[in-house]
Amino acid sequence: MITAANVDPDELALAAEVVLDRLGLGSADKFLVVFNRGLVAIASQLEQSASKRAAEVRLCEFDEATRDGEEPPPAVAGAMRESSVVVMLTRHSLSHTRARMAATETGARIASMPGISPELFARAIPVDYDSLEQAGRALARRLTEADSCRITAPGGTEIELTLRGRTAVSDDGALHEPGAFGNLPAGEAYIAPLETDAYGTIVCDGSLAGWGMLDRTVAIEITDGRAISARGGHAAEWLLDTLDAGGDKGRVLAELGIGTNRSATISGQIVEDEKVAGTVHFAFGTNTSFGGLNQTTVHIDGLVRNATVDLDGQRVLHNGALSADL
Repeated sequence: MITAANVDPDELALAAEVVLDRLGLGSADKFLVVFNRGLVAIASQLEQSASKRAAEVRLCEFDEATRDGEEPPPAVAGAMRESSVVVMLTRHSLSHTRARMAATETGARIASMPGISPELFARAIPVDYDSLEQAGRALARRLTEADSCRITAPGGTEIELTLRGRTAVSDDGALHEPGAFGNLPAGEAYIAPLETDAYGTIVCDGSLAGWGMLDRTVAIEITDGRAISARGGHAAEWLLDTLDAGGDKGRVLAELGIGTNRSATISGQIVEDEKVAGTVHFAFGTNTSFGGLNQTTVHIDGLVRNATVDLDGQRVLHNGALSADL
């Protein structure tokens, strides 16, 4: 069980206040925390802080899913639709589920925190959000304007993607508007590449969502936008098995993301790892929640260190360093 035994209560309380500030929680809001067993310390702190601000505060505990992208129980999905502000504290991500999308469509403002722990919550939530907005929105604009993308990395990644016609998202912690959604910790720009037009090799050498830190690289071969094989021991086997559990669309390359948070560190928790400034992550599975066409019940991210990213031949990331104009 994850506890807050080693976390300063004042730091936990400060982080909770920052979360509520980012969500713009006010006196008319119905606030909901959905959480898995073991995360009650954070849920209770959010409940305590929110009770001073919101009209209604509810906690909803449920058993953790088996993989990122799996739907929550119907009762949880219903509670989310009935709330105006939702925080999701879960072992596996609900970010790209139909339940989350349905709540967003009702206007709920939602913060997703998959893999969060009290230590990570206290350390990575209170950051400079102005800088995240500046870098994330500039990078999202460049991704949106690009037709093609080429990514290489020292670990062996070499892949070409088509981005034409897709709109990137800046996940920068600005969650005040009705229907706003994002991660906390925040700090990335991401996009859904064309699902059938990606070719090359992705070598994950940081972490995998749902697996954790990698002790050896996982090399994934991509043809026609689909993972056709993976090498790298048990982690590679686990990855393909988990993607296949999502059905025949589970292996589709769904996402390209670039981290912008200079305060984040690679910890083995993908919600933070994918935010680390200068890292790149790819995801397989569902992407309909951010402009793609692939709907399934899995979404797994993998991290690539020290990448170089060219958009229509223009470099925005070089060996893990963001361009100076971002």
